[in-house]
Amino acid sequence: MNRDLLRAADAGRVTYEVASTLLLTGGVTFWAVADPPHALAPWLLGLLTPVLWLLRLTRPTAAYVAAAVLGLGTGGESTLLLAVLSASFAYRAGTWRHLAAGLTVAWACWVGSGWWWGEDPDVVDGVFLSGMFLLTALLPAGIARFVRRQRALVATMHHRNEQLHGEQREIARRAQARERARIARDLHDSLGHKLTLISLYAAMPRSTDPPAETTARDQANLLRETSSAAMTELRQILGILRQDDDQPPVRPLTGLDELAANARGSGARVRFEQVGTARPLSSLTEHAAYRVIQEGLTNALRHAHGSEIVLTLRYEPDALVATVVNSAGRSLVGATSEQGLLGLAERVRVADGVLHHGPTAAGGFRLAATLPYPTPDGAAPPPAPGDFTEVMHRSRRRSRLVLAATAAGISGLLAFCVAGAWVSTALVSVDRSTYDAVRVGQPEDEVRSVLPNEKAGDPSVSGGAACVDYQASLVEQVRVGGGLVYRFCYRGGRLVDKQAFTA
Repeated sequence: MNRDLLRAADAGRVTYEVASTLLLTGGVTFWAVADPPHALAPWLLGLLTPVLWLLRLTRPTAAYVAAAVLGLGTGGESTLLLAVLSASFAYRAGTWRHLAAGLTVAWACWVGSGWWWGEDPDVVDGVFLSGMFLLTALLPAGIARFVRRQRALVATMHHRNEQLHGEQREIARRAQARERARIARDLHDSLGHKLTLISLYAAMPRSTDPPAETTARDQANLLRETSSAAMTELRQILGILRQDDDQPPVRPLTGLDELAANARGSGARVRFEQVGTARPLSSLTEHAAYRVIQEGLTNALRHAHGSEIVLTLRYEPDALVATVVNSAGRSLVGATSEQGLLGLAERVRVADGVLHHGPTAAGGFRLAATLPYPTPDGAAPPPAPGDFTEVMHRSRRRSRLVLAATAAGISGLLAFCVAGAWVSTALVSVDRSTYDAVRVGQPEDEVRSVLPNEKAGDPSVSGGAACVDYQASLVEQVRVGGGLVYRFCYRGGRLVDKQAFTA
């Protein structure tokens, strides 16, 4: 192991590695001592097993292939070592190609060592060894790969949850900042308009010299009503944070007539016009249109006192156009910061609209906003799925494909092993119909032509005749409970005897 790995390991991990190394080495060595192919095999396994087991942490492919090659010189890789290294290798292998290559090398070494150290190996032995490899290597490898995918998915979910918590905190902070900015804009738009009217009402008594008692009383009433309305709007704005979600939406465009009437009460010449048929609007669009007309009227009262002001709300086929146009007049205030227009432009932009303002040819001023209508169905398009949802779906699909491929591969290998065992048994066994077909006295060449190769049977001598014993077919072995043998004896070039017995 490298120093970084040792430095990062905690006490529990070190304890696990030490304990697993000792247990695995002891088990493999004990297995080798019980039936060693040669005197050096237990020593080689005892010395190299801990090295290979620890090497798997940093070089899993190299450790797995080295263990497989070691089996060639020690009478075959230990079943215990093969199982645990297959699981560890599959868990740590980087790609499926690395995994497939390592398993292929291990299978070749496993079968090759069986043939090398076996006594008179044949095809049946190869099929049997392949089946053993399936159970001791492929099955643990498949389980380990599945566990790795599940842990990776859980780790991804945990990391994504941490990201979401951070993003939610940031979203909440931004929403709080936007809400504060919105409240500030509402204070500017609403209270600024009311305060402008109050200043105009307060200046009107000085225009009458001397002021009539009735006029002064009317102006005082206007001042009281306007200041009361300003306080009411202030309370509404400050209380917006306590509004319930199920409250009916406010439709401010219905108050444009009252807005114009209040301005006319201050002596201004204000006219409101609505062109076209009213259409349903989103709350965002309606509030933006109202604020445009309110801001334009407020600016006209401040900077063009005595001018004629026209408020227009025009329903076009594809958009709502809110316009405020005033003629030239006398300004009641000095230079301004134009923060109101900047905030109004942002409000219109959020509603997907466009704001335009500038002087007219006659020396007046024009403020207009074009606000598109909402979608025909009145609903926003569905949000696109998040990246985490896509990761989850892809991971689930990939897991299903991996499980299906693993199950299909294991099933196919089992079917291959069963078919191979069946075919190989058929090639070296004799069925009942063949036994009954041959007759005593029949030439030896004819009999041998219908029987398996002589090497497939066991030679014996009975009564001075050379005999060959063949195992009965698999079906007949299952039927009689196993051990059924057919014997054929030759002498002088002919079949002199045949026997069926249970060994």
